[in-house]
Amino acid sequence: MKFTRLFQVLLALSLFVVSCNPYEIEIPNHNQGNKNPDKEQGTTPGEDEGGKEEDDTYPVKYPDPTTQKVKTLLTTDFFRETKVKEGITLYSAERKVCSVTKAYQTVFVLEVDLNNPDYKINFLKTQNDTISAIGKRNKAIAAINACYEADATYVRTNGYDWPEYTISLASDHLRFWKHEAAIVGDGKRKVGIVHGAKGTKNVTEGGIQAKKMYPELTERNIFSSSPMLIDDYDPVGSRFVPDYLTNMSDSELKKAYDGEDYRTHQGVRHPRVAVALTDDNDLLFVVVDGRFSGKAEGMDANELTKFLVKHFNPRWAINMDGGGSSTMYIAGYGDPKNNVLNYPCDNKKWDHYGQRARPTVFLVEYDE
Repeated sequence: MKFTRLFQVLLALSLFVVSCNPYEIEIPNHNQGNKNPDKEQGTTPGEDEGGKEEDDTYPVKYPDPTTQKVKTLLTTDFFRETKVKEGITLYSAERKVCSVTKAYQTVFVLEVDLNNPDYKINFLKTQNDTISAIGKRNKAIAAINACYEADATYVRTNGYDWPEYTISLASDHLRFWKHEAAIVGDGKRKVGIVHGAKGTKNVTEGGIQAKKMYPELTERNIFSSSPMLIDDYDPVGSRFVPDYLTNMSDSELKKAYDGEDYRTHQGVRHPRVAVALTDDNDLLFVVVDGRFSGKAEGMDANELTKFLVKHFNPRWAINMDGGGSSTMYIAGYGDPKNNVLNYPCDNKKWDHYGQRARPTVFLVEYDE
């Protein structure tokens, strides 16, 4: 009798301890049916109502907005600097020989101070249209194209995971590599970059790991892309294409691999778009023109990485959709008709009218 009573007491006590153990509590899947409470409420990882520091295990890292500001442009002989607005600066270079590529380049870089409360960064998914039309329609300060094609990309805007942008390609598909990293944000001024494929052995493993990671992120906005160019100052983009291919010419690479193969896609010079973050919380939108001999030769991923390190040395950077999609719009600048600064190449003409219609875009807007 005493043994039975003792057993009952011990059983009750063990159940009480288990029920009070936070590690035994089942955490529901917040991402089912786009009902993530964090996304709907606009909270960010590691930042609750008490303003706690970020969790070191969370994959997305952010610049510290309290870091002392330093001059972003490190060089003096390539870019012309123009103040667009307080906290927004344009760096431009047209038809200049670049010391990194030893070729003529035309490059535009827009810097936005994320500490400035006048502005916000909008991740927009919309109907296919030109970047300038989207920028004007939304009364944006600036607009830059964003993601690759839908089936190879992960897109979340305002907490909604777009079903056509959840990486539907099989892992052995030729274009599966196109989402190894992502830029994320809260729709205001908190922007981060995550290397979803970090630590993996090859592009396939990297794509699988990144695909699993993005639905679990709590950020309200996610635009995936590839490759990661700079990860916490590590120029990983210079190693994305295997070293043994770096001595091959563009024509040799094109003959050896399909144009969508990561080795050709990122090993050959093309127009490029990149997004970078500095340690002192500046966001850089980079558009490199290409496919115009003697004016804008374009860059490969290795060259773009080294170019960014030389001129800006950001802490993080990611390559976005480039080629004929590469477009930068700034209201009141560039072409007087469409305010496009660079030379989009879809029409194969050295003008500002070769834009390609795109559905995903970064907007720099007033935060009213």
